[in-house]
Amino acid sequence: MNDEKQDRLEYDVQRRAKAGTSATLRAVVALYVIYMGCRLIRSAVTGEESTMSLGLRWGFGIGMIAFALGFGVYIWRRWRADVATARLPKEETERGDSPEDSGE
Repeated sequence: MNDEKQDRLEYDVQRRAKAGTSATLRAVVALYVIYMGCRLIRSAVTGEESTMSLGLRWGFGIGMIAFALGFGVYIWRRWRADVATARLPKEETERGDSPEDSGE
């Protein structure tokens, strides 16, 4: 059990931080697209005057929300792949040093 905990904690800190930052920025974009889709649907429901027809507002609103949810799945998968890439090789973590440190 202790080995499993060590495996989870051995990451390249910079790569893992970059993965988190990228995922966060992508999530902000996805949330904004959801917000815009909800605004279109709300304007259709409340009957606000618009140059866009009622059907187009519903269609674009639902389409934007569906796109953002699909983008959310992509964000999750990309984050998991980036974190897996940030994992340090097992032999490097066991020795505690890298080939560059040995002076060869």
